[in-house]
Amino acid sequence: MVHEVILFGKRAVPIQNRAKKGNTRNRFNNAMKNMADDLEFRRRWKNVSYIELWTDAAIFKFADGSKWYMNIS
Repeated sequence: MVHEVILFGKRAVPIQNRAKKGNTRNRFNNAMKNMADDLEFRRRWKNVSYIELWTDAAIFKFADGSKWYMNIS
């Protein structure tokens, strides 16, 4: 099974695209580019262990079990 991975900064995080659409991944990539200058996002990014992509949202899962939702529509 091939897993998708996103590289942001010096970290690579696995992604599961539950929407099964390429357009969802493109919108997610654009949202990540917009977040590049956001310091709060960069602090959170250090602890992200896994990302799920849905049609309109990305769910960032952290090692402690908490989640953070980002709208990508």
